[in-house]
Amino acid sequence: MDARRLKLWALLAAPFALVVILALLCLIWPETFWDRFLWKYYWSPIVADAGGDAGGATSEYNWVDTITYGVILALSAFLINKLFILRKLRVGLPFFVALSPVILIGSAARVLEDMELFNEPLQYLFISPIIYIMLGLLTLGSIIVSDIIERKWPGGGRDQRLVSALLIMAPSLLVTLVILAGKGWFNEGISVLPVLLIGALAACTVLPVKGQLKWERLVLTIWLEALAFVVYVYVLWVMKGEWFDQYVALNMGVEPTSHLGSGGLIFLLMLAATLIMGLLMFVAFKGSKKYHAIISGINIFILAGHMLDASATYVGIDHFGYTEKHVLPSFLIRVTGTALVMFPLKLLFLIPAFIILDVELEKETKENPHLMALVKLTMLVLGAAPGARDLIRLALGV
Repeated sequence: MDARRLKLWALLAAPFALVVILALLCLIWPETFWDRFLWKYYWSPIVADAGGDAGGATSEYNWVDTITYGVILALSAFLINKLFILRKLRVGLPFFVALSPVILIGSAARVLEDMELFNEPLQYLFISPIIYIMLGLLTLGSIIVSDIIERKWPGGGRDQRLVSALLIMAPSLLVTLVILAGKGWFNEGISVLPVLLIGALAACTVLPVKGQLKWERLVLTIWLEALAFVVYVYVLWVMKGEWFDQYVALNMGVEPTSHLGSGGLIFLLMLAATLIMGLLMFVAFKGSKKYHAIISGINIFILAGHMLDASATYVGIDHFGYTEKHVLPSFLIRVTGTALVMFPLKLLFLIPAFIILDVELEKETKENPHLMALVKLTMLVLGAAPGARDLIRLALGV
């Protein structure tokens, strides 16, 4: 095994080795490592967030887990960047398109936990930050395996299509296994037939493809399939079955008031705002050689994510009495009397960020494209994730 592959496997194995070490320490010295450390600072807030008996602990983050999660995030970004460099992954616009369903899934799945779909122990997988760690690992795994498939069959062919179809079917089979293995884990009887059908249809989309299948297409197909699972579960909610009834019972008999039309309005506002703001950027920078790089597909993609957040905030606050938690937006909304201020505020944040990354750090961006891609992916998540979650909660009234 050459040094490059050895380094790659070491990067992949490091997080799992740490988990194994912590597990062994808890088995050998449970009172010290579990009771006084892991339970106290990490697991009890998660149990409290899920509504379980946490021994008086609250769901609020403490200074220990906050610092730890920050360190984990920084180390993860470092390791992922190194991994992407070693694999020489493409990180253009298709990279962002392929990962966009994951952002929606993270928001939608987190709302499902708020809606009491899951019971113990499954519900813990959908509590922050576990859900984001789980999605991150699954996303990274799907990228690496898809990239391996692309490289294994550089000319494409039947073998590549068949292996790709099997990979795409894997999420469907995993979800089916979870549903069948833990019927008591859900507050709704979920049929596995639609899940298997979604997986089969997704797998069939790659079978007739001529030429080589790119890893971006495989990853996009896998996560669109997963997004379809989430949509299927939301359909069960809208049909008002046993899960809906249990939520109403837990809510003191008060049924949630859905605002599906408002959800559609948020989406249309996002499209309109992206078009208008994108045109403003185009007009402002099209004649400048220095700043022309700002007008890129990736930046417009990021702009759309933040316009979703601004649209959801505007509709929620101005028309449904929601409140803003963040300090600066909350102050500006109070001063102006409307959450419309979120739209120009987003531009005041995004334009300088684009200028710094694409103009001032142009040389660094070209030398470290993978790192800059991760930075921009983070920018996309910061806008699209809260926007998607607010849209879902408002549309369904939960």
